[in-house]
Amino acid sequence: MSNIVNTADTVLKSNLYKILSEGKSDKGQKIRPKWSDDTPAYTLKCFGVLNEYDLQKEFPIATLRPTAFKSGLKEILWIYQDKSNDVQLLEEKYGVKYWRSWANEDGNLGLAYGRQIQYEHKYKEGYFNQIDRLIWDLKNNPYSRRIITNLYNHQDLHGMTLYPCAFLTMWDYDGEFLNMTLVQRSSDYLVAGNINVTQYALLQHMIAQVCGYKPGKFHHYINNLHIYDRHIEQAKEIINRESLAAPKLVMDNSIKNFYDYKPEHFILEGYRPHSQIKLEVAL
Repeated sequence: MSNIVNTADTVLKSNLYKILSEGKSDKGQKIRPKWSDDTPAYTLKCFGVLNEYDLQKEFPIATLRPTAFKSGLKEILWIYQDKSNDVQLLEEKYGVKYWRSWANEDGNLGLAYGRQIQYEHKYKEGYFNQIDRLIWDLKNNPYSRRIITNLYNHQDLHGMTLYPCAFLTMWDYDGEFLNMTLVQRSSDYLVAGNINVTQYALLQHMIAQVCGYKPGKFHHYINNLHIYDRHIEQAKEIINRESLAAPKLVMDNSIKNFYDYKPEHFILEGYRPHSQIKLEVAL
């Protein structure tokens, strides 16, 4: 057995084992997701899972199966930097095409995701969108306990093609490290679970750098952690794989403005994961 300690792999295995051994099935219940053959996509799920990663120790990306690091990075830039809901922009600018299934007839996500970041809100100091306010607060009032971004706007849910899954961040500065909590309502764990981790770890690294802080602890709370019924055998296969060494994240440390980041400013050194496992995606 391997003696390599890789936190992302350890968390992934632990959560998959928990789902397989303790998960509750929704088979036979009224559910929304379906497979491409129009049959219901049932799940095994666990409630209320909290995972912790220390970004000073390693970059959290699993090696038990490949994680699309660059695609995840581009998606987070699309949401928080471009403040966009335009799927065509994501495809043309970044080459990321898997959001097409959720686009409306106009080729966007309606009022979801980047559209929420685009809004400007009134504060005592003037009007800010959420990402600019986040950076302003961390630079000007870093010990505040009110530094939050939120994509889950009830007023706009009717106009969203997909309710945001990973939707809320809370930030904490301790005098040296910038810590963050991500709250996620639902995680299709084998399809997108680790990519959400890497995406928001990247966002934490980016925000920390432009604010002049070190990235610290990353807490990831998932309210409904699940795998689909057609993914059970793949989950067992992943659990039986051995962890490989965690890679090193290398960023261009000259970037001091959040809007100057580009995909080429990020490199994962030494990322050599196991082979991919194909998964059918429920819609």
